[in-house]
Amino acid sequence: MNQLLEILDPKNIIFDFKASTKEDAIRKMISHMVATQSLDPANEEETVSSLMNREKSMSTGIGSGVAIPHCSVHYVNELKCAMAIAPQGIDFDALDHGLVQIFIMLIVPKNKFQDHIKTLALIAKTLNIPEEREKLIKAKNFEEIQKAFLSKS
Repeated sequence: MNQLLEILDPKNIIFDFKASTKEDAIRKMISHMVATQSLDPANEEETVSSLMNREKSMSTGIGSGVAIPHCSVHYVNELKCAMAIAPQGIDFDALDHGLVQIFIMLIVPKNKFQDHIKTLALIAKTLNIPEEREKLIKAKNFEEIQKAFLSKS
């Protein structure tokens, strides 16, 4: 899971995340990325729209309290990643109908989407382990997230 640590910028981690709906969660994560200058404000609405369109085809709430909202767009040159931890859980229309506590959002350059399929699979595999999810949900800072991921290595 070191690969996720390589793409995850500490400024794009939101602790004690709260949102009322799937769209609210996506909007808040994208707004955070704009606020941290990780995403151009001119692309904010298009990114939300791309993510919501992806959700319409099938929820990225993969179950076990995890969602990996993602989309591929033409206006980013490198992978953008954000993480949100919602200990209380958010209804995200997950495949198992459970609440989501861990969100990992990926915004991928259109011409490099295939390169990041492995990243999606790795994230899903690692977060399928209950102990790993618990460590993340309890994390209060980036160092605790690093420890959670590195303990897996």
